[in-house]
Amino acid sequence: MELEPGLSIFQGENGQGKSNLLEAAYLLAIARSPRSSNDRELVNRDVAQLGGHVQVLGVGRERDFIVRAQMDIEVSAPGNMGSPPMRKSLRVNGVLRTAGEFVGNMNIVFFEASDLEIITGAPSFRRRYLDILISQSDAVYLKNRQRYSRVVAQRNQLLRRVREGRAEIDELEFWDGRLSHEGAAIVERRNKAVADLAQYAIPTHQKLSGGGMLSLTYRPRLTVSEGPARDISDIGAAAIAADILNALRAARGREVAQGMSIIGPHRDDLEIRLDGQQAGAYSSRGQARSIALALKLAEAAVVADSAGRTPVLALDDVLSELDANRRRLVLEEVAVYDQTLLTTTDLALIEAQYLSGAKRFTVHRGTVRAHAA
Repeated sequence: MELEPGLSIFQGENGQGKSNLLEAAYLLAIARSPRSSNDRELVNRDVAQLGGHVQVLGVGRERDFIVRAQMDIEVSAPGNMGSPPMRKSLRVNGVLRTAGEFVGNMNIVFFEASDLEIITGAPSFRRRYLDILISQSDAVYLKNRQRYSRVVAQRNQLLRRVREGRAEIDELEFWDGRLSHEGAAIVERRNKAVADLAQYAIPTHQKLSGGGMLSLTYRPRLTVSEGPARDISDIGAAAIAADILNALRAARGREVAQGMSIIGPHRDDLEIRLDGQQAGAYSSRGQARSIALALKLAEAAVVADSAGRTPVLALDDVLSELDANRRRLVLEEVAVYDQTLLTTTDLALIEAQYLSGAKRFTVHRGTVRAHAA
């Protein structure tokens, strides 16, 4: 299926069919499902149990830039024990790539109803949102994030061995240094991303909501105390690393007792406030949806600035639960993008002026058909 620039509308019945279409496109941007971290859940039950091959392939074009992104999942026939082994491979223009090399070749911003968790959910949802935002245009950050995850895992193992008396506490010095070094680079980059995001999200939210002041503040975990986070806008990675290292030493007893690292960017948060109140605790569902939409549209603008090319917007049922005025405002915002993929169960939600110029498709039982002119 080839999509021309502009707005493409996919109408389908309630269910995952039309949503899976956008999810497949998003896989070509970040090499992971927006809904699951388990690759086995990307294939249907028969393939997962009996073996088979699944491929997601897309070609992106912008002026003279062409990229062919491909994901293959091979599930071997089941053996004598457990689930059949699975192997995922990634290719860009036919060349095998690591995940770090694959992410960012296609830029797609994806919105679905569960993105309200960015507002109302645990800090991990907001950290993941920032990581995906940055990784789409910064391959160095993605590799740094991967190294940091390995450091935390190794350090946590050592903390548990120290607690059990199977290792000396001085052995933590090396891993403290690695965590503070890798973590400082993440904190510095996330802080910049939040500042960039706020420039677009605040006015976009004002337009979509018609009122209410949105604020975004990055809250890095650089101290043992749970008090207000330090302002890091005027310090560099070296100073941040020193703060993390000092905090790790101060928290050593607690970390050994808990057997886990409690300092560092894996414990950071993005604070989202509406009119000075914590948005997750005090916003209505409609307010949370407006904030989430503003963040996603701001994400698209930040990715465009950073990557130097306009991302594709993939919006799953974005117009549901919005009143007519907000639906019109959302359509005005997305109409400026070179390509927008929008799913809906009800074409009546889309004003005639946008519907008439859009490419329309129907999705039924996994089959996509172009709408007759």
